[in-house]
Amino acid sequence: MGFLHGGMICSFADSALAWAVWSETGKMSVTIKLNMEFMDIVKEGCWLEAHPHVTLIDGDLVHVSARLMKDDGGIAARADAIFRTLRRKA
Repeated sequence: MGFLHGGMICSFADSALAWAVWSETGKMSVTIKLNMEFMDIVKEGCWLEAHPHVTLIDGDLVHVSARLMKDDGGIAARADAIFRTLRRKA
């Protein structure tokens, strides 16, 4: 195909967002809602980085956003999600 499938980008974003939740709360979490907005094609061989950040903690719900950046500085996608933290610590 020559480019990264959108489902793979979603999986990458979900993992990066979950790490941001863990980093902020010290708790494992599950994805409640994930919204993706695709901005550009990620061609084969292109480096992709996720830049997640927690935007709100409301009890056991954590709102997180991320920009997925290509190696040329372009935005490949944006992700917004809500995670529910689990009671046990990681």
